[in-house]
Amino acid sequence: MKMVDPTDLTIRRYRAGDGERVRELNREAMAETPEWVIDAPDTDLEDVRDHYLDAGGEFLVGEVDRRETSNDELDGGSNQTDLDDWEIVATGAVEPLTGWLSEHFDAAAGTGELSRVRVDPVMQGRGFGTRIVEELARRARRRGYRALVLDTGADNERARGFYESLGYACVGEETVSFDDVSLDLALYWRRVDG
Repeated sequence: MKMVDPTDLTIRRYRAGDGERVRELNREAMAETPEWVIDAPDTDLEDVRDHYLDAGGEFLVGEVDRRETSNDELDGGSNQTDLDDWEIVATGAVEPLTGWLSEHFDAAAGTGELSRVRVDPVMQGRGFGTRIVEELARRARRRGYRALVLDTGADNERARGFYESLGYACVGEETVSFDDVSLDLALYWRRVDG
């Protein structure tokens, strides 16, 4: 298979048939992080349309062509591709600010939450996460958001470095508990309106 670069990623809005792969990718990517909780709730991923798309947010997927064909060979053939040849390797979402994060940031000031940024572990380091996050910021700006916030594991140096490289500033750390689990999280903020 040829080497994949960031321009090989096709970004599109979530579709109904994406659910199983999105949940699988979430598990695969999170299992590689220090903050992974095996049975963490992911009810938002059970109904992406309701939780994100119909609620004023956005959910994007990034796909790559799985065929072992070079771009030159593809250009020489038909422009139509089989949907089965594409695999979701990245995700990300923006949603209205609610829940515990709304205690730390002002939703009324046009702040949204960046969430579910995931890249297939074998595809990390190719710029796919950057492309997803930047496209989400562009779409959030179009929807009237002025800033985006996010949380990631306080001990997740790789994710923290990634978000900082994109201009997100760490504005604090918080311990959040749900069920019998406590997570130490780093909180990040970035303007997207200019």
